[in-house]
Amino acid sequence: MKIILSHSAPANEGHEWIQDFSDMDSIVENSEATEIIVDSFLSSFGYQNIGSIVSKIVSKLRMGGRLVIYENDIDLLSHQYSKSGMDIQDINNLLFSDTPAIACVLNTETITDLLEQMGLQIEERLINNDTMQSIITARRKNNEN
Repeated sequence: MKIILSHSAPANEGHEWIQDFSDMDSIVENSEATEIIVDSFLSSFGYQNIGSIVSKIVSKLRMGGRLVIYENDIDLLSHQYSKSGMDIQDINNLLFSDTPAIACVLNTETITDLLEQMGLQIEERLINNDTMQSIITARRKNNEN
């Protein structure tokens, strides 16, 4: 089973769309998902809850399964604003246009550290300068690894 956590309807119809996090347990069992995409979803939760949210997401991932997280990177946004003269309206559009409510901001290092603490192997970390997003791909290790 492939899952996508997103506030907006996904273009890819091959993934089961979860828009409301409280529906996750009724849609996917623990260790069932082969792939989970988290598309600008984490920032809608309070920073103090991010660990438990990510833990719940990881619990749904099958051994060897892949997790891809897209999230605005506050470090990149701040840099663009202070060094490149990015307009404040552009930052507001990036932060608040796709998500119903922003409860926290994150950066690539915070997300990566959290995934590693939960036993995931980071396969790729990218920064998309056009969208100001970090893209992190991780895999749940098999027991024999």
